[in-house]
Amino acid sequence: MIKLTLLVSIAIFCSACELSNDLNLKNLKGYEFSLHDVQGHCTVKREGDRHLAIYCDNKKLKPVMSSCEGQISHGLEDPKFYCSGGLWVLNKSCYIAMLNTHNGNIMCKK
Repeated sequence: MIKLTLLVSIAIFCSACELSNDLNLKNLKGYEFSLHDVQGHCTVKREGDRHLAIYCDNKKLKPVMSSCEGQISHGLEDPKFYCSGGLWVLNKSCYIAMLNTHNGNIMCKK
């Protein structure tokens, strides 16, 4: 019984540690949103031959729409994602995954 209680306690503690260190759930420094919010609420729409515009359905993500964009340079398999200003940190963590020739998603990782 003691071993079972100990194992359950360790499992709960470890899962809590993993959630607290998950960078996707922490707000970006200086902003009221996280990588998880960007991935969940922002999409990409093709505007023209190479330009990809970012659209977000949450008002707090307006800085992402104004500071980030995408570009198709080597085909739909490898679109580029760029952010300027304080959101430059998204350049390392996020990328564009095109769903078809006109729409895509922003995917973010730790």
